Amino acid sequence: MTDFFPPPNYPGIFSTYEWVDAWQEAWASSEKIIPVSSVSVSQSPRHKLYQYQQQKIPLLAFTTLFPAGISTSASRSLRSEYFMLNGMSADAFIAMACRYNWDQFYIPDIIASSTEYSHLVNAAEAKGLAVLVRDNSHSYAVRLADNTFEQYLKSISSNTRLKLFNKRKKLYQLGTIRITNLWPRVDEFIVMLNEFHAQRWGNPCFEGRNLQQITNFLHQISLVGGAPDLSVVYCDDKPISVVLDLYYRQRIYNIQSGYIEKFQDGISLGTLHLGMQVEKAFLSDAYFYDFMAGNGKNSNYKKSLSTDTESFSSLMLVRNPLLKCLYRLNDAWAKFKNSSS
Repeated sequence: MTDFFPPPNYPGIFSTYEWVDAWQEAWASSEKIIPVSSVSVSQSPRHKLYQYQQQKIPLLAFTTLFPAGISTSASRSLRSEYFMLNGMSADAFIAMACRYNWDQFYIPDIIASSTEYSHLVNAAEAKGLAVLVRDNSHSYAVRLADNTFEQYLKSISSNTRLKLFNKRKKLYQLGTIRITNLWPRVDEFIVMLNEFHAQRWGNPCFEGRNLQQITNFLHQISLVGGAPDLSVVYCDDKPISVVLDLYYRQRIYNIQSGYIEKFQDGISLGTLHLGMQVEKAFLSDAYFYDFMAGNGKNSNYKKSLSTDTESFSSLMLVRNPLLKCLYRLNDAWAKFKNSSS
């Protein structure tokens, strides 16, 4: 792996049996996707494949294969970053996939600088598949190893430091502040998170199949060394901010957060809470506090808070000759429009 994702962190929470099994419990019954493989529990979770049909152009439908556990246009589940093979070689993974009938194979959010990425590309090309990069994004994290919270604060900008740490004193002047990890009271925590998320974004964070997925996953990962932190900040016994973190294999994943948006002028409540979580993370043996990919509502706060970043690439491996041609035409047209604008 890369320095950003060292071997002790491998395979990452999104490539575990627990994540894939929780995804299958929540999403396998969806009528829009169908399984194409049946495997025993002793095999890698990457043996579990699904597919769906997609209408690219009138009268032509194409079949997309994908590994269980990821979000697709047909199954909009929780995003699973850091795609890793977890016990399979790239050659075996691609060879296994090629035993089934499909037109394209979607694999999202692979660390672009990793050896697994290059091995997957090489294995796909050796099978005559067109390898197309369909999306790029960045993941952000705070390096904890060989670092201290004090050194970290000095490394970020003065404006970010003000929001993350210096305003704490003002927060504590507003009432009795306490921070509690509600684990294992997942249902109670998610009610708070959903309420904050609905106030800020207009819809709950976890509902339906995704609520089932995250709930099952947290319980299952806790049985194999994962430590969920359902962190709640209370002011005079009123919840004002929540953060969902998960420690697993010496890495802390910041999965989700929510807070009262207009709590007090001059206080960035969500950022202050993250500062508390990062400070606590420095007391652990974790290598990184991982904000993962994505941007904030008004700014890319993850970039300003992070010390390290890494690039993801999402691959589409195309087998169908007509579809290969359509992708080439589409990409050529996109380049032409960009060059002429």
